[in-house]
Amino acid sequence: MKVLRIDNQGVLNNAVFKNLEDLRQQLCDYHSIDWEGVDNNNNDIDIHTLTLDQIMDHGEWSYEWITEEQAKQYEDKRY
Repeated sequence: MKVLRIDNQGVLNNAVFKNLEDLRQQLCDYHSIDWEGVDNNNNDIDIHTLTLDQIMDHGEWSYEWITEEQAKQYEDKRY
């Protein structure tokens, strides 16, 4: 099984990842330029400490599990 990243805004093409951790890391890297998160004490939060759900909420992303065969139809493979 592979993970299909879906951009709910329709800006980026869908991409296929080998697992959820790779997807999380890619989304953290992508959003690092616009991230301004702080904790309750106004300390900066490192974007790479966010969970997948948290980083997906920061942008407008979703994902679905797809088969190896389905993954072949996508050009952007990140595995």
